Amino acid sequence: LEFFKYFNSRESHQLGFGAYLIGDFKLDNARGADILSIWWYNRNLRIFRKLQQMTESSKDRILVIFGNGHVSILRQLLESSPEYEFVEFDSLK
Repeated sequence: LEFFKYFNSRESHQLGFGAYLIGDFKLDNARGADILSIWWYNRNLRIFRKLQQMTESSKDRILVIFGNGHVSILRQLLESSPEYEFVEFDSLK
């Protein structure tokens, strides 16, 4: 349980997203940034759009289980959207 709490925490999500900002991200002048924005961010926007399509009511409760590489961006999208309330994993009982 402690493992899942940590890997679903804000801190872990920020570190996970930060991992995309080093390594290949620094390729050439902008090639790494282009790869991240064109392919990876687009993929996560499409996942978020699927969540919107499956939501029927503002009273729906949705459990999203995705790989940790996606979660930092999905978290940002969910927290930014006026349609959703992001609930921290460790607050669930």
